[in-house]
Amino acid sequence: MTATLSLMGTVRLRGSVGEDLTPRSQKARGALALLGTAPDLRLNRARLQDLLWSDRSKHQGSDSLRQMLRELRSSLQDDREILQTGVGWVGLDPERLRIDLSPVYDAGGAPIEFAADIDVPDPEFESWLRDMRLRLTPESDGPTARMRKPDIPPPRSFLIDGATHLPVGRRTEPAYVVALDPVESNEARAHVIGEMIVNEAAARACEMIPATLADRVQDDQTATGTRIAAICYGVGADCSLMLVMRDIASGARGWTRRFGIRASDETATMRHAIAQITVALLDRARRTASPNWTGFPIWDVFSFSRERLEAADAILAALPPEQENAVSLALRSYLRNTLIIERLTDDPALCSDQADAFARQARALAPNNPVVLAVASLSASWRRDAIGALELAQAACRADPDNEIACHALSQALTDVGRDAEALEATDRGACGALAELGPASWLMRRAVVQVRLGRFGDAENSAAAAYAFAPDNRPSLRFMAALRWHRGDQAGAADALRRLRVIEPDFTLELMADPDYPVSTLRMAGLMDITRSRL
Repeated sequence: MTATLSLMGTVRLRGSVGEDLTPRSQKARGALALLGTAPDLRLNRARLQDLLWSDRSKHQGSDSLRQMLRELRSSLQDDREILQTGVGWVGLDPERLRIDLSPVYDAGGAPIEFAADIDVPDPEFESWLRDMRLRLTPESDGPTARMRKPDIPPPRSFLIDGATHLPVGRRTEPAYVVALDPVESNEARAHVIGEMIVNEAAARACEMIPATLADRVQDDQTATGTRIAAICYGVGADCSLMLVMRDIASGARGWTRRFGIRASDETATMRHAIAQITVALLDRARRTASPNWTGFPIWDVFSFSRERLEAADAILAALPPEQENAVSLALRSYLRNTLIIERLTDDPALCSDQADAFARQARALAPNNPVVLAVASLSASWRRDAIGALELAQAACRADPDNEIACHALSQALTDVGRDAEALEATDRGACGALAELGPASWLMRRAVVQVRLGRFGDAENSAAAAYAFAPDNRPSLRFMAALRWHRGDQAGAADALRRLRVIEPDFTLELMADPDYPVSTLRMAGLMDITRSRL
């Protein structure tokens, strides 16, 4: 079990069994607030000293810092190992401590601000506290005002494990086109619903293909793309939407589907139709694009094998200038995070730096794009910058509340700050989107992570098993299945999961899994690491 540091409202530190470990002094509680919101829960020692004792000499400040750290370590009692120190830094152990930034409200329903009981009379600390309270106020949590200038990587090469690879085969290529015929309908309401569904699905698909969205095509014979014809007619209070996709050049029918839009569940049924149509358009682009056209390798970006991920990166790196955009750069960042989590890279630190650089370059090109913001949030989360990740994810969801990558990133960011129930809601919302349809394992594992943190181990095991069923090369699902099965006493099931894991992760050992750097922090925090002592 882990201790919990709550920072919204009054600062409170609870031990692993619920005991109050909060230090008495304002400076010590202020230090907890500083460390608990720092990236990786660490601060430079000199920076911490300057924030708490900026009005004292360097020698006096150093003495005061040492005294405060002694007090803080003493207040932690048996959990004193939570406080970590090294050469030039002070930090908190993220494996032993859970940060909780869940909103707290007073009796009248008004939100209580961050670290409301902290009053440290130091101008540097007061300035930091004002800024942090603004950042953690829902109405003022946008990241754009604090956007850093990007460290732009070489845009025309792709880097995997430190090797620089030059892209191949550039051409001036015609754009793929998604053309929309006017929606036919028998009544005004049905017509509006049909237009809403078709236009939103087409717009979402065009961003990921990439493609040009058009109402008409000048020359059907030379165009590469898909034409959509739709009929939406009212049936009582409900609607029925019939969609037909054809190849623009040949007119050949490629996909036909009917959707029921129920008035009693209109939002959910519309979202389902939008997701299915979006996936169909992505699939049509993948299958019908001409040899002279290259699209985004979406299926490979959301895969879990090194070969497919590296191949996707090579394709994205080779895109001609007119096709490379912020989304393609964001996808290159996203797949690098997958390489790290799946232990498919020989140099995780370099891969993480590349992911961060691509994410920031994408933000420079499209600072308000929800996919770009969401991927930047995931990159910040991997760097353990919980506050930055939450800001970016919230901005992504404000830009597009139904975007599945934005919901995925928000779920991850909410998990990082201990808001697990909200994280599950965000996961479930994102699971209705198109990308969750074509790559469900990522969303199922996100759900499994949240369910473990909520103590719903049975549900988490089911989610992990479903993720593995969709993606047999997904390593985290097998790690979860092994640990959760062992925890409930299913030795044979745990052994089977480990056997399958060793096939796709050849260097796996239980000793390696027990290493603090092995990517099972959720299992570690939930006390589910007994599997490492099982000798299976």
